[in-house]
Amino acid sequence: MNYHIMIDDKFIDGFIEDAERVSQSNSNRYFINGKKEESKHVKNSIAQWISFSDPEFMSTIQNASKSDRVIVHWYDLKTGQFLLKNLKREVPLYVALWGGEFYEDPYLYHIDWIHDPLTFEFVKNNNIVPDKYNRRPHLFLKKMWLKYNYKSRAKAEFIEKVQTINRIDKLLLPKNNEYEVELIKKLYGLDKLASADFNYDQNVDLASIQSIDPVVKKKDEIVVQIGNSATESNNHVDALSKLSKFKENAIKLVLPMAYGNSKYSLFVKKYGTHFFSNKIEYVENFVPREEYISKLRETDVCIMFHNRQQGFGNCIPLLMLGKKLYLKKENSLFAFFKSIGVTVFDANEIDKMTYDEFIHPLSENEKNKNKEILQGLFSKEKRLEYLREILN
Repeated sequence: MNYHIMIDDKFIDGFIEDAERVSQSNSNRYFINGKKEESKHVKNSIAQWISFSDPEFMSTIQNASKSDRVIVHWYDLKTGQFLLKNLKREVPLYVALWGGEFYEDPYLYHIDWIHDPLTFEFVKNNNIVPDKYNRRPHLFLKKMWLKYNYKSRAKAEFIEKVQTINRIDKLLLPKNNEYEVELIKKLYGLDKLASADFNYDQNVDLASIQSIDPVVKKKDEIVVQIGNSATESNNHVDALSKLSKFKENAIKLVLPMAYGNSKYSLFVKKYGTHFFSNKIEYVENFVPREEYISKLRETDVCIMFHNRQQGFGNCIPLLMLGKKLYLKKENSLFAFFKSIGVTVFDANEIDKMTYDEFIHPLSENEKNKNKEILQGLFSKEKRLEYLREILN
């Protein structure tokens, strides 16, 4: 039996459909940590909603045997602690890599390298000190201690996190992405970390049926997407600062911000208005996957200003659609794409470019090569092939 421990997310319904397609009947159970009535994404009827304190769920995990597998989709510290306590060591534990659960959990331990200077100032002033201290002036000294000793506060959680990662038997992630494995080993001081090939549906097949020809726009403007969410690791304001040299050009910025931190969203909007006035659009509502992929055709250039892997489900279809993608070299996805022959560009170099260099599109050969490579790795056929190997 494969026991999947999951969260409510847009990838989960598609994954359940894939798993049922390649597995023997009744060989998977899907546990969603949360409350069904609060679900935003998971609608599949065979999913079971649980909490880690549910006696029945706890008993199921405790009674798993070495012939079973536990497969976690979002392996945060709480999930890892639960499994360390309740899962026998001989039971294989697989973890599908998302990113945030390794690179921003525990949050305070990783904030220095995740955020660029302008965003880090926001994080220091808003995320390090709990709100209850921010609202009480008489706790000023306590507030200052919390603000400037965040590393020591996070150290104990980090030590526990290392223990939970050492429990992983296999990390599931895209083929050829050894850069992610090496980064995790470095961050957590691991000697080894086994892995297996795995993909969620990264919208390759939806993007493959779209034309890579440019969309005819109402105005002669270049559409630039920045980031994938209203989360601080996007470093939006630092990216906007670099782009501000182009604010007088015919440019339109689009920022997907349908989920994340509302306070951070306001921070980004303040700077967006300052730098680009009415040349910026914030996409704050979820749209169906098919509509979103179609909408990406309007994009000319995308900038992912993360220092960690993030927004993979945006990067893949954008590249499939022939778009120009900028990633920071600090982001392991940059090395991954380069290693498989996909053309991407260094976001750190934007402030050294002219506007024409920045917007210069990919050649037809580069577009077609990117599409061919990504279809070979991320098509439905390959996705199901990898999953069949894992589950059976």
